[in-house]
Formats: sequence, structure tokens, C-alpha cells
Amino acid sequence: MPTPLDSFVGRREELAALARTEADRLVSLVGPGGAGKTRLAIQHASKRADQTWWTPLASASDVVQAIFVAVGAHPLPNGSARDAVVAEVEQHRRPLLVLDNCEHVLGAVAGVVAELLARCPRLRVLVTSREPLRLAGEQVFSVGELELEHDAVALFRDRAASVDRSFEVDASNVADVLAVCRSLDGMPLAIELAARRIPVLSPADILARLGDRLALLTGGPRTSEDRHRTLRTAIGWSYDLLSPEEQEASRRLAVLGVPFDLDVAAAVCGVPDALELLTGLEQKSLLVVDRVGGHTTFRQLESVRLYCRERAVAHGDVSLVADRVVEWVCSLVEPEISSFAPSPPVVLLLDRNVGLLDLAASRTASTGDWSRHALTAVATAWTSTPRGPRGAPTELLHQALSRPLPQAYRSVLAVLAAMHHRVRGGWHVTRRFAEESLAIERADACRPGTTARALEVLASAEAHTGDPSRAWELFDEASVLLRDSDDKLARAILLNSYGWTLLQHGFADRAAPLVRDALTLTRLIGLPHMLNPVLHTAGAIALARKDFPEAVELFRESLEVGAEHPMDQFYDLEGLALGLVGVGADDERALSLLTSANVVRTRYDFRAEPYWQALVDDARAVCRDRISATRLRAAESTGERMSLAQAISYALTEQPHAEDPADGVISARELHVATLVAEGLTNRQIGQRLGISPHTVARHVTHARSKLGLRSRAQLAVWAGRQTS
Repeated sequence: MPTPLDSFVGRREELAALARTEADRLVSLVGPGGAGKTRLAIQHASKRADQTWWTPLASASDVVQAIFVAVGAHPLPNGSARDAVVAEVEQHRRPLLVLDNCEHVLGAVAGVVAELLARCPRLRVLVTSREPLRLAGEQVFSVGELELEHDAVALFRDRAASVDRSFEVDASNVADVLAVCRSLDGMPLAIELAARRIPVLSPADILARLGDRLALLTGGPRTSEDRHRTLRTAIGWSYDLLSPEEQEASRRLAVLGVPFDLDVAAAVCGVPDALELLTGLEQKSLLVVDRVGGHTTFRQLESVRLYCRERAVAHGDVSLVADRVVEWVCSLVEPEISSFAPSPPVVLLLDRNVGLLDLAASRTASTGDWSRHALTAVATAWTSTPRGPRGAPTELLHQALSRPLPQAYRSVLAVLAAMHHRVRGGWHVTRRFAEESLAIERADACRPGTTARALEVLASAEAHTGDPSRAWELFDEASVLLRDSDDKLARAILLNSYGWTLLQHGFADRAAPLVRDALTLTRLIGLPHMLNPVLHTAGAIALARKDFPEAVELFRESLEVGAEHPMDQFYDLEGLALGLVGVGADDERALSLLTSANVVRTRYDFRAEPYWQALVDDARAVCRDRISATRLRAAESTGERMSLAQAISYALTEQPHAEDPADGVISARELHVATLVAEGLTNRQIGQRLGISPHTVARHVTHARSKLGLRSRAQLAVWAGRQTS
């Protein structure tokens, strides 16, 4: 067995898991170059009391001969080397054969291992490789990144101290050390090479130079194998073992710089289906698979990506990939530009690949392809990220509109620019862009969807800057255009916008039926996150009618269903806070939510409509009157410190109870739900009748029972029957 001269750090969970594989006859430690597979195998095997043979294969060409030497076999008269190995192995009770670094002789190793396991029933084999042997019964054990906050930092500290005894990880540098380890994907070899730079570079200096890590991370120990002395040679060893098709795919995918899915990979690699190609790269430890929310994406470790991107530059792949990304983006966007709004599946696909849009926009701008540049700007305006709001930057929209464009593209960009300024309170600019879009649409008179969209945005601008009566006419004109449309989402968006604008001008009763229809249509679409803006308007109507418990329910539901796009939810935090203040439930929580939402508004210059801002200001004033100075400062401080995601979680932590002397009297909505329970309807049937979700119905039932002191749904039905008899 090899005897390493430096310490072994971390991998406690991996060692424990390996200890549980004693019943498995073939275990393969698989991972990228520099992941520490060999060290893990040494650590595991050295703890065994039984016979263990170590077979290094990094420089071997004859696998059988290497094993023959490792096990100390003796030639047999008239027998082969394989027979001699079997004879030696069979003399031991629980033998373990370790085959280290098999990736370059994988086929030969697989054949020999299969034969030895068949002929030696007591033999166990442990393999280290960058891809599995793919034999029956093989247990593949992935060796990936070190645990960052402890093991990776400990490895950096240990290796840095070995070259500079004065080095310590302390409060002044721990954040930089952790950032270095994270940037290096927790890969032990890369961390060790980085730590060896400590005599001349601080952790902050190393972090700043990691963009050129292939030049930085060199100088491994002279006793190391050549392929482990620099990060470049470690990755190059794996790259050189790939087939020409896999090398080409690795180069082209590296240009993307962001995670990607199968469809994007197929487009970039120029193949009908990239499944087998990506499967091969994943098995060779050159791709990482991530699964979130039922969706699979792929990515390269950053060091691997930088190496492969160097190769892409050398092979002239960068422009080719950029052009193929542009084609992919435009193929999604162009069919949607004549619609009132893009279809949710297209938006979801763009959201998942939002990182590609900058590449597409830069490529089309650099080549002066202004028509397709406009489409990439449209795609950017339709998308959001987990950390940023939906929409394109102001500069991108304005610059795209300054170029020569087809009129259809200009109309879509103009209305998107109008919507962009609408959420920032720039009503006069909104009006100007909306009028430009509408003029183009009226001249063409062949796209009812985009015409209705221009009318809707212009109507909302007119309501705030011009004649509200003209706004209602524009809304009505848009409604006529969409009346016979099969696009339920378009009709729902229009009705909700109409209702929201009416509400702001004091027409809550006119707004209510429009928003109720919008809610019904949106629920029929079957995409919960699309309910968010409609539930908000419904909650605002409940506030206007002083039905504060109903408002609380609606805003809570909106926060729940909108979790996929949290950046859209600062309005709901404000709405829930207004409801809480109205019922006197939790002023401190309300003030924290108002403060957190204001942080988002300030950061992204999202300005509330005067109507809504007045409600928020009044609620904040009420909270300040009812809360002591100390508690007030604490509530505001809490709101300022929370991220938006934390604020949403805080808002939904528990259902607050109103401190109302009339406690025990249920709300009008709860009474309505109770009467439908008395009719024998299920929660789903009640939800369909009222245009709300079964989940919301269940909450109404629970709250009504709690307030009335009833123990069951049946008791609630009896009580409701008596109220209506």
C-alpha cells in the first residue's frame, strides 16, 4: 500500500459509506481528476486487516501484468498470467484488489475484473477511475467536492501551513479561504495547489487570480505523478481520453458558461438528441447533473469549463456556439411576438436558461444583426432570475429601439418598454411607448393579441396621466378584441389590469366581477404561479371593502402560489401587512413586512401607484402609533435585514389571530363557504363555484370551525344550515 507523507483531511461520510460496502464485490470510486479518489481508496483500504493488493495503473499498458506483479503471483507451468493471479488470490480468505487510475485502460480492466470475480468467489475489487466499468453488480461511488465550510477549509489550512508555518485561518481571511474553496468547486487537488501559493499570495490575492487558475495552479510536489502537478495537466488527462465527438461537445458547452438542459445542449452541439453525448460526459466525470423541481440541468465544474473554453478558442468554436444560441433563443421568441403575452411554457424555458440571453444579446449586437438582437431583448424582458425581477434593463430596451427594425418587432419592444416604465412609476414615458406600439398595430390591423396588449398598457397610462374615461374606452376596446380568443391567459391579464385600474379610481364594485372572472380563468389555466397578480388585486378589493380577514387569506395564498418567482411578491407582502393592520392581528409583523418590501422597491426603483402608496403610508403610520418605540425599531430592523425569501417565509410562518372583541363571528366569505359545506359540496366543488383554490377553501373551513368552537366539518354544516333556515 502507498504511504502518503501528508495528512488525510475530511471525507468522514464517504469513509463511513465505504465501510458499509463490505458485502459488495465490485466498488468503483468515480470522480473528476483531482477529486481525491486515490487518497480515499488508500485511507479505506489501509484500515483493513485482511489481504489487500494495491495496483497502480496510471502508467500501465498491460493490466494483467500489473495485477500479476501487485499480487506477487508466481508463474505456473503451462498456465497463463491470469491463472497465476487466480491461484494467488484463492489462497486468501477475504482478499481485496485495488485497481487505481483505470480510465485510460478501462476496457481491459473491465474484462480482467469480470473474469477474476467469476473465478474467485471470495475476491472483492475496489476501482478508482474517472468513469465506471459498467459491469453487472458494480456499485458506483461518486467522489465529488469536499464539504466546503469545514473539510475544504481544513485542507487549505493544512496544505498552506506545510509551506508557510506562520499561516493560520482566522477572522481576517476565513471568508476569502472559503471563497477560494467554493470557486474551486471543493476539489482537493485544486485546493492543494492554491494553498501552495500562500508563501507569496494571500487568500484574497489567490481569489482575485482564479480567473486564470490554469496558469496559477501549478507546482505540485515533485513526487506527484505528472498529471497531478498542475491543474491543467490533471484536466487535460481526462480531456485527451475523450472521443473526438465528446471533446467537441465539451468545448462548445464550455462557451455557454451557465448550466444547460438537453435541448440547449442539442442545439449547441448540432445533434438531434444530446442524451447519449451528455451521458458519456457525465460518466467520465466531466459533467455534473443537477436536479431541481423535477428538472434536470447539466454543468461543468468551473476549472473544467475554463480548460475546455481554452480549447474552444483554439478550435474556433466560440462564434459558432454564440450563433447557435442566438438561433435557439429566436426560435422560441419569434413565434410568440404576435400574442398578447408569451405562453407560460416558453417563459419557463427561457427562465431556466436565462443565463444564455446575455450571450445571445452580445453576439447579435456585435454582428449588427438588429432584428435578432430585438428578439433577444424581448426574451430578456420576458424572463426573471431567482435573485432579480422580471424584465430587461432600461438600456437594453432603449438601445434596441434605436436600431432599424421590422415594425412587428418594434411594436413588441415598445410595449415592453412601456410596461418596464409602468412598474417604475414613469407614466408619461409609459404612455409614449404604448402610443408608439398602438400606432404600429393599428396600421397593420392584423394582430389582435398585440393590439390588445398595447391598448391595455396605454389604458393604464391614460388612467394616471390623462382622461380616465378614455382609459375605460381603451380597456373596453381591448376586451372586444379578446372576447372570442382562446387565450385564457390574455383575457385574465386584461381583466385583472382593468379591475386594478378601476379600483385605484374608487370603483371597487365595478372591479370585483372583472377580477373574479380573471381569477376563474387563471385557475382554469392550471399554472398556480400565474395567479399571483390576480390574487393581489382580489386582496386589494377586499381591503377596499374593509374585509380584512379575507384580504389576509388572499394575500397569503398569493405568497404561497407565487414562490416560483419571489421577486414578484413584494406587493403581496405589503398587501398582507395592510390586512394584518386592518384586523389588528400583528402590527410588528406587518411593519417588518412593509419595511422588507420597501427595501425591494428601493433597490429596483419599483414605485407604487399613488393609490397603493397611500394605503402603505397609512398602515405604517398606524403601526407606529400602536407600537412602542423600542419594538418599532426592532420590527423595522428585522424588515431591513431580511432577504425577500426570508420575508416571505416570515409572512407565512403562522396564521395570525385578530385581537377582535367580536372574535367568534366569522367573515362573510367564511359564512359563504360554510353554507356550501351545508349543501354537501366538496372543497374542490366549492372552489370551482367561488373561483378559489381547494386549499383556500380548506383554510376557510378550518378558521370558521375554530372561531365557532366546532370540532368537525359536519358540525359546521349543521351550524350553517341553521343560519340559513
